[in-house]
Amino acid sequence: MSVKSITVTGEQLILQLSEPFDGELFVREQVAVVGPLAGRELSMVKVACNDGKLALPRFVGAHDRIYSQFTVWLPSHEKMDGVKYVTDFAEDVADWSYAYPQPSTKKTLGATPEDIRLLGIKQTHTNINLPQIMTPFEAEGTIPYVCDGKTYYFIGEEIEALDRWMQERWEAGALVTGILLNAPARFGSKQDPLLMADAIHPNFAWEAQNSEDGPTAFISAFNMETEEGQGYYKAFVEFLAERYTREDAKYGRMCGFVISNEVNSQYVWGNAGDMPVADYTEEYTQAMRLAWICAKKHYANHRIYMSLDHFWHKVNFDPTRSNNFYAGRAVVDYALKYSLRDGNFDWNIAYHPYPEDLRNPDFYNDRAPEFTFATPKITFKNIEVLPAYLAQEKFLYHGKPRRIILSEQGFNSKGDAFSEQQGAMAYCLAYQKVKKLDTIDMMTHHAYVDNRDEFGLNLGVRHINDDDTPGEPKPIYYVIKDMDTPAEAKRIEEARAFIGPELFDALLNPEIQHGEGEANKEGDYIY
Repeated sequence: MSVKSITVTGEQLILQLSEPFDGELFVREQVAVVGPLAGRELSMVKVACNDGKLALPRFVGAHDRIYSQFTVWLPSHEKMDGVKYVTDFAEDVADWSYAYPQPSTKKTLGATPEDIRLLGIKQTHTNINLPQIMTPFEAEGTIPYVCDGKTYYFIGEEIEALDRWMQERWEAGALVTGILLNAPARFGSKQDPLLMADAIHPNFAWEAQNSEDGPTAFISAFNMETEEGQGYYKAFVEFLAERYTREDAKYGRMCGFVISNEVNSQYVWGNAGDMPVADYTEEYTQAMRLAWICAKKHYANHRIYMSLDHFWHKVNFDPTRSNNFYAGRAVVDYALKYSLRDGNFDWNIAYHPYPEDLRNPDFYNDRAPEFTFATPKITFKNIEVLPAYLAQEKFLYHGKPRRIILSEQGFNSKGDAFSEQQGAMAYCLAYQKVKKLDTIDMMTHHAYVDNRDEFGLNLGVRHINDDDTPGEPKPIYYVIKDMDTPAEAKRIEEARAFIGPELFDALLNPEIQHGEGEANKEGDYIY
């Protein structure tokens, strides 16, 4: 006998067992930390079980048990296996339950409101950094927010600026996906030492923030190891979800959160120091789970995404540092393992299918990608592999495949007309491939304007002027504009002629091999 599911309602948590049972059971509630130490015990109660079902009050004073970890014990003191966290939401929980507002086009760009309208963009995204918008103390202009019985404080001027940005995009017709970050020194961080002592991961490599010898740690993992760290994180996510999923879109609309950035290259983009992929992913899965719970309290159809770069199987950014950089597929497989073990929930994937060499825009000539689940990299050349992998039965959530957004990728230009034309034609082919894949909802281009600090890359759809203002459009700008319009057919003809008809057609309709030579006979997780 085991715990099969935990359903939250407006007033209760209902634990369903795998078998009928009548009698008294013990339920232990703990803080849901993940890491070297177990979470603090919040309660141990004796509960009547009727026909395999137990009910607990959801609220204990100001505390909401929705976030907690639960363990059930038999009268014989034998601990039950099964799920530990909320797995299902009753209809009376969320503030809003409108259908997910899927835009009519997949093309996405972070641009000015004017270009959003001109290019026909219906989706965009923005970075939101916890240490930029939160503060440990009440002060003039702060916004108090109560989460799980404790008051947290948001910096008013930062929230007002985000409100204005969100409202402008909403008025331009764009749905926003938020990319949630925890950067101690970049992305507008206020660098408050008291906040960072709790919010930054305990194993963050502070010495690598400005590294000249090895990779730089730009962003910290969210702190899932301490109660205080989880407190800031829950308030951060829940505040944003409550504010930006309102049915009246008073502050704009943001219906999805990407949790951190490229976590399979965690040392740079989600740093937790040296950590094996299994341990790192266990903590990261908990961050996704808590975000899912916090967001679904307010909007029933909110989406949470895992962020991955293009390294897929048995390769990573730096093979000499296996405790800092991982293969994306290993992270996906471990996330599934922990989800099924502790309570399945609706996580999705935000993928970054850059060309195999970010300097070269012609992904159609990539050599590393293969059309199997064991491909070293997934780029636009073999992007079909990702939805095929996630369509396997073990990955389905309530019988449906997990959603995918392509939330960061771009085509570099090298200061010459030819590479700019390569990027434009590459975009056209990539977009045609993505349009055919039903579970991919978004395809962005990484930069609106070339960035002088983008590691030598020029990924904008516009050049940059000497005064850092947006410059003239590149050819890719006009290709983006023509997608999903009557002018699209002519663009496809141009791209097909430029790339070569045989190669274009082959990549538009590739054959995916739904297997791999080295899979074990049980078909379990392959790392």
